[in-house]
This record gives sequence, structure tokens and C-alpha cells, in this order.
Amino acid sequence: MNRDSLVKHAAYTYWANHELVRCVETLTPEQFDHDFKYSMGTLRVQLAHIAGVEYWWFTYLSTGELDFFTDEDFASLDTIKAKWAKAEKIVSTYVASLTDEELQREVKPPFWKPESKPFKVWEAILQVFNHSTDHRAQSLYMLHQLGAPTFQQDYLFWGHPELVE
Repeated sequence: MNRDSLVKHAAYTYWANHELVRCVETLTPEQFDHDFKYSMGTLRVQLAHIAGVEYWWFTYLSTGELDFFTDEDFASLDTIKAKWAKAEKIVSTYVASLTDEELQREVKPPFWKPESKPFKVWEAILQVFNHSTDHRAQSLYMLHQLGAPTFQQDYLFWGHPELVE
């Protein structure tokens, strides 16, 4: 894994996150807070979770400090978008600065069990991007259930609109 591929994957992740938000913006407040009893429950909590994980992991990787979302951070779609924009800046800046040495650095958040093994930075980054993809897919299912628009989030479709039917 190298910096250039992670920079590209970060760009893809934020393209897909922005597309997801565009779909969510078509919902009524009631739909945004509909409890699907699936994954994180509501789309509000689902989006806050995706954004929150991206935010805390990259804050931790870049500064060594833990900073988690609060209830106020996901009070509305606007507050989620604002925090997500902050996360996007942190992610973009951090991945652009990666060195081979940093990619190999081992990290272990302090709240993990003592017997847990650390991850290398590149593994932590891939975990975050894969986590976001997983929860976006769940969100797309929720949106589909509500009759809202969805999109093709495959990496192949990023930057290749001619592939989308």
C-alpha cells in the first residue's frame, strides 16, 4: 500500500459520501429519522456513524488524540455535513502527507482491549474506507426502501460516468 493509492481511495470515498448525502437530502425529516431496525437504525445515526468513524480515526492517526462526535454533532443533516467536511479536510491532509515510514507505524487506540494487537497505519486507513463503504451500502438499501434516489457506489463508477446505466 502506498500514499498515492490511499490519496485516490480517499477521493473516491468522499465522492461516494457526497453522492450519498445528495440522496439523503431528498428525504423528509420523518424519513431521515425512520427506524429501520437495521444496521445503525436511522439514516441520521448511520451518516453520523460513518462521518464520526472517519473523523475520530483520522484525528487519532494524525494527532494521537481521540475526538469523538457528540449528540450535537448529529442533531441535523447540516451538523453532520459540517463535521463530515471537517473530517474530509483531516483525511485529505493526512493521506497527502503519508510517508512509507508512517504507513508502517503501528497504532492501537487506547480504548482497545490490552490483548488486542496493533494495526499498521495503512491497515487502519483501509479499515476506515471499507467501513464507510459497508455503511454506505446499508444506507443505500435504506434509501431504496424509502423510494429515494440511490447511486452506483462501486469504485469502477467513480470518475467513469459512462459506465453507469
